[in-house]
Amino acid sequence: MPSQAIKPTSLGMTGIRNNDTWTDGLPICKLSGVGMSANQMYREDGTPCSEHEYEDRSIHFCLDHENGTYLYGVFDGHDGAKAAYFASQRMPAELSFEQLTGKTTEEEVKEVFRDAFLAVENAFLESIDPKIAERTQLLDKIPDGMSQFEAAQNFPETVNRLQVLDQDIRGGTTAVVALIHGGMLYVGNVGDSRALLCKKDRLGVLKVKQLTADHTTSSHDEVQRLVSLNLSASKIQGAKFGNHELTRCIGNYFMKGGYKEFDILSSATAEPVIAEPHITSMPIDESCSFLLLMSDGLYKSYQDSTGSEQVNKEIAQMVVEQFVEQPTLTSVAQTVVDKVVRLHHDNYLTKQRNVTSRDDISLIIRNFNFPLRCALTSSSALLGGSSPRPLIRHPPRPRQQEYSSSSSSSDDLTLREDSDILSGLPGSHMLPGSRGHRLDFLESMSNSVDDHGPIHHTDTNTTSTESSELQNPSLTQFSLDEDGRIHPYCKL
Repeated sequence: MPSQAIKPTSLGMTGIRNNDTWTDGLPICKLSGVGMSANQMYREDGTPCSEHEYEDRSIHFCLDHENGTYLYGVFDGHDGAKAAYFASQRMPAELSFEQLTGKTTEEEVKEVFRDAFLAVENAFLESIDPKIAERTQLLDKIPDGMSQFEAAQNFPETVNRLQVLDQDIRGGTTAVVALIHGGMLYVGNVGDSRALLCKKDRLGVLKVKQLTADHTTSSHDEVQRLVSLNLSASKIQGAKFGNHELTRCIGNYFMKGGYKEFDILSSATAEPVIAEPHITSMPIDESCSFLLLMSDGLYKSYQDSTGSEQVNKEIAQMVVEQFVEQPTLTSVAQTVVDKVVRLHHDNYLTKQRNVTSRDDISLIIRNFNFPLRCALTSSSALLGGSSPRPLIRHPPRPRQQEYSSSSSSSDDLTLREDSDILSGLPGSHMLPGSRGHRLDFLESMSNSVDDHGPIHHTDTNTTSTESSELQNPSLTQFSLDEDGRIHPYCKL
């Protein structure tokens, strides 16, 4: 933890001079890159314009370089950006000030990680307590049974203030957070932002696994959880709570403390919308290639544009393609975002699909050992006699261990062995050093997990995992030395 970091207060997350945020004292993780794009709605002539303020926030910090502790997160706000901003500032505080010190077992770290989500939730709700109290006092000034129209006529100032307060109280955010600590990867989420991990099996095949659970009213597991609280499945399935379908989030007071005010939720025996995270953990080893964290704006915009039922796999394809073409992780992430943005806009212009607007988009890429273009070029320079430049440094090697899963199944979505991984995407390429082989997908359907063992999930509900597989024969040549670097694969 850097000494210059300043712990935020519980009230405003500010108290920092010159309007800086306390996280400005945290070092950015150089093993990651971020891409983003603001929301757009399309005018009749195709001109895009923002529908609302940019509500996504993201973090990618190195909390402790010596011990290999890193933190990444995407927060997709709704009804304003305040909750997403608050969470992006508070989450690092809940994991940066010795909370992880002495926590060596997987269960201990998971408990700290879970507590961090709940602490962010509680701190945010505490920050809006004065507004909730003011709202209650103002409501007492309006006679019971008076219609909204009559109240606006008789108490205009009170109604105007109530509208402002309602907007502030209503705000909430999803959260998908990845913590690397002690050679382990922990991913927690509430809402529908996603984390995808690409990792190789023993044959060099990259498998794309969704490590998060989508917490929406379209999720069978979440509907069953709500039914257990005395809510009607027929009313809940696919329903919207306000202007979204989230069944878990940080903030959004009206769907929590004020849920009795909504007919669809009023019969619940406990708060139906919660901040309890779904947590996944697994060791980091040489098989881990890269991690993707994304807001729903990315995968939903792609799905709306293509109608694809294999969104995770095809987004991973785009990332792999850009690893070959781009020199930095930020350019990889931003190019993937830009491609989805352009695809969505083109669909509006050509009227191929009924798209009229899209949400904010955020994408974080955390690389483990997948080679970038600059790294490939550096290795190729060996042919000219120059010394190789080391590739991205790996976190400390984890202890070898088995790990188990509480998931009911793991679906591996694949294509035929002879199909091109970049098929259907612009600009197909072959990786340098692949000796003429295409980067391929293999197709199989299985309830088993990859050769390294299953991924361990922590949640009160059964979750499902969407998986995909990518193959690059040349990747099987890579191995790490004792310092965590990849040996050069070009031979003299």
